[in-house]
Amino acid sequence: MTKTLAIILNHNLPEYTNWLYGSLKEFQDENYDLLVMDNGSRPELMPSTTHIRLENNLYWGGALNEAFKLVLKDDQYDSLLFLNNDLEVTAEVFVNLLREELFSRDLALVSPCIAGREQPWKQMQNWGSSETRIVKWADLMAPLFHRKFIEAVGQFDPELYYGWGQELLSHEVCTDHGWRIGVCDHICILHVGKQTLLQNRLFSQNGKEGGASEEPISLTDSHAMAMNEYRTYFVNHPMKHGTFDGLRSYGEHYTYFGALPANRGRSVEKQKPALLQRLSGYFKNK
Repeated sequence: MTKTLAIILNHNLPEYTNWLYGSLKEFQDENYDLLVMDNGSRPELMPSTTHIRLENNLYWGGALNEAFKLVLKDDQYDSLLFLNNDLEVTAEVFVNLLREELFSRDLALVSPCIAGREQPWKQMQNWGSSETRIVKWADLMAPLFHRKFIEAVGQFDPELYYGWGQELLSHEVCTDHGWRIGVCDHICILHVGKQTLLQNRLFSQNGKEGGASEEPISLTDSHAMAMNEYRTYFVNHPMKHGTFDGLRSYGEHYTYFGALPANRGRSVEKQKPALLQRLSGYFKNK
């Protein structure tokens, strides 16, 4: 087991998928295989390169379970990098930097930090520490999972198909096994920002007379559905190592804007020049 399986997930947004795939493919080496998984897109909105075609939209949670299956079937993979498609990364070093953190620090799961505008889960923002922080649950926008974690999970509960609940369950699994979760302030990514939803390219099956039709889901409706799934699941499946509100308050206790100013210069110093200019634009006036 010596390689990472890196998968970019696409649903009806090929422009961003093609861009991310092209940037990472240029620097692919013996340490990782890079694949595109299409999650039930319309034929005209599939990426130019698609390696895995899911006939129906399994949503984020279902697609992650499919990626877990691929790793567990192939002994050459020691980890899984599962990427949203609307990201910009420092492609030259991105995968190998995450691999170094995962294995040298003996982590079960590690993520890059998110540069730019404040996100709901503030512990994922760049604190300017220039190091790897240990957190209680991970943002699953660009997670690198150790194979031991995938073997322990097998499959996340299919009730959690929108994807948020896996963050808290990751904390549960790691706590049970005495494993740690890391967030890397020295590995920054830009999140272009829910483009699939903003461009009305996330569709839901709605039953109508004569059959089902696809209708776009608004950003507000999508968040409402995800939060409802999230809370309902954890009411029916109590957490052993904390509560939903307790872990949420853990994240909200740490504010991005309070941590960044004193370290603004250091927070991006390890990034490659190709990304520095774009990163600096997000830090202005913060």
